[in-house]
Amino acid sequence: MPGHYDDNVFFIGDFDDALEQSVLVPLTKEIENQANLREGRIDLYINSYGGYGALLDHMVELVEMAKREDVTVRTIVPSVAFSAGSMLAITGTPGERYIGRNAEHLIHYGQIASFETTPKQVERFSKWKDRSFKRNLAHYKKYCNVPDIDSEMMDEGFFVVAKDAIRWGMADHFTDKLRP
Repeated sequence: MPGHYDDNVFFIGDFDDALEQSVLVPLTKEIENQANLREGRIDLYINSYGGYGALLDHMVELVEMAKREDVTVRTIVPSVAFSAGSMLAITGTPGERYIGRNAEHLIHYGQIASFETTPKQVERFSKWKDRSFKRNLAHYKKYCNVPDIDSEMMDEGFFVVAKDAIRWGMADHFTDKLRP
């Protein structure tokens, strides 16, 4: 289960209701605490198969808020950062994104379920889905340099091994370089 440990260390699992309840409020408070320190830092250990896009958006905004307050956000991926987990991991402070040697990311557009019942709803939801997919692609383009990402994201199973994650700027170091 996700949660926090020792104030500035957070464990991020799947992006679901448990994450929302156990991480978002304490993380928001910890960003405020760390912003008051000379060298504030937050560690996000991410071991996630993904989940809700709205929670991802909230987490990304919190990470960006912390970075604007000069708080270093280290993202650490010991095993898997799939889907929303990948998008959060690449958002960390440049130079402070870590990945295990056998860890992997999964990049894809994501899945959006909806149940339209009228032609107008089909039109509106199609536009919303298109915006969501474009936003996910733009997120990867902003934080890393995956070759041919426009094409690669069309495949729901685009797995990125650790050495490629570092080569393409999704991570900066292997976890054996992580210092307390």
